[in-house]
Amino acid sequence: MTTSLQIDRNTGHVHVAGSLITPATTPEQLGAGFQVGDSRPVLVGEREVPCRSTRISLQEGRLGIDLSLRFEAEQLVSLFIELADPSIPTDSDDDFYASIPLREKLHQRWLSEQLGKLDGTLAHFPWGTAGVARDKSENVFIYLHNRNNSWVFGD
Repeated sequence: MTTSLQIDRNTGHVHVAGSLITPATTPEQLGAGFQVGDSRPVLVGEREVPCRSTRISLQEGRLGIDLSLRFEAEQLVSLFIELADPSIPTDSDDDFYASIPLREKLHQRWLSEQLGKLDGTLAHFPWGTAGVARDKSENVFIYLHNRNNSWVFGD
């Protein structure tokens, strides 16, 4: 399978836009297509940590792919992938909320194509965890947390 974004099931490394993203990747190592945000303090557990997000948007056929990376103290901890399929209507509030099951299936199917058949919405790997979730606004996304992520894996 050749796609614009690929996840290595064995390592959790991500190939995107000519870049290889690993837990050792820093914001400065990302390709020119990435938008790198400013560092800002965020409360992680009980401590304040400088955090920075980066983002890249891709198009694969009709599928839109937004990849966001979260860095804490310049160390990559999480990746978030949001998919958009124009055949799933989301323009009105009614359409958006009615489409939640379809958007979840889209994300689960895409993640399973990358990592193999997954049971449920959370999968554990030697390199970290991956799954599909929704935020408070009912946006559906894929997450990958690597072992650098202290709020997922503890200190």
